[in-house]
Amino acid sequence: MKFKRIRNRRGTVAVEFGLTAPIFFLLVFGLIDFSRAYHTIHDLSAAAREGARYAAPLEDPLANQAEIRNRVKYFAVTFAGEVVTDAQIEIEFDGQSVTVRIRDFPFQFLGLPFGTINVTRQATLRWERAL
Repeated sequence: MKFKRIRNRRGTVAVEFGLTAPIFFLLVFGLIDFSRAYHTIHDLSAAAREGARYAAPLEDPLANQAEIRNRVKYFAVTFAGEVVTDAQIEIEFDGQSVTVRIRDFPFQFLGLPFGTINVTRQATLRWERAL
């Protein structure tokens, strides 16, 4: 049985591109979205850490919550398009350590159909005035 060689190959490149392009663009935009998500999580962790670092040497961290919240908001610059609000920042003090938590920060995926996820990050440091 002999196979005939197809001599006319016009259009095969367009068909191959049409089959592989959606997969390629899904991978590219998925990589971009997950990179944005990782960067946002890192920025929120750094902002919570800066808030805890600012609160650790204070004599009474609970009395200075407005200053701590402003410090967290100053460092919480993300690619997510949202800003951290005072309602999302929690400050806990138990006499030994200071915990700063950013709760339920919304992250919206742009190119993937995952919708919005809520990110929570926290940092705990030893209170420097503890005996």
